Amino acid sequence: MSSPNPSVEREPVDEPQDQNANVRALNARRADRELVSAVVAGECAAFERLHDLYRGRVYAFAVKRLRVAAEADDVCQDVFLQVYRCIGSFEGRSSLLTWIFGIAHHQVCRRLRRRRLEGYSLDAPEAAEVEAPHVPADRQIDAARVLSGCTEVLEESVTGTQREVFRLYYGENHSTREIAEQLGKSRQAVKISLFRTRRTLAAGLEERGLSQSAA
Repeated sequence: MSSPNPSVEREPVDEPQDQNANVRALNARRADRELVSAVVAGECAAFERLHDLYRGRVYAFAVKRLRVAAEADDVCQDVFLQVYRCIGSFEGRSSLLTWIFGIAHHQVCRRLRRRRLEGYSLDAPEAAEVEAPHVPADRQIDAARVLSGCTEVLEESVTGTQREVFRLYYGENHSTREIAEQLGKSRQAVKISLFRTRRTLAAGLEERGLSQSAA
């Protein structure tokens, strides 16, 4: 009976590595589902955890493409507001990160399109030929109802400080840095305040059967 030849090398077996990768992927998907289920169930801490997990990556994605920190901040707020409103539609066909990045990509593209429109010169000869769009009376009424609903929600559901932060940011176009300095808060506290106010506003409008898109 011949003994094994120690000089003969055996081919490496990759199966354990593949299995480990599969296990990690399954665990990641399971963690995604558990986190989404907790958010859908209304657990505030779960949504804060989701925000903490993915906010940095969304910001890096946005600032790399927009190259303006303030706009990247705005994109992050828009993205996580939409995540909060649409999390129930997450089906787990992709990772949660991929799903969130899809929303971020859409928001960044909207910003870039808006830039191109804003860059259109009003002094150009062809601009004189562009007529202002006529807004139907029913759309004007809808917009007025949404505005009134926003005022009610802000008065009833958020603190005076949150209303002031919201007013300075959206009403007077101050940056988060300026608001932080004016109110003696950190920029992160201002960003969190804006995010929570927008989340409350979206939920309040939905309860009243109003749509932000009409605003």
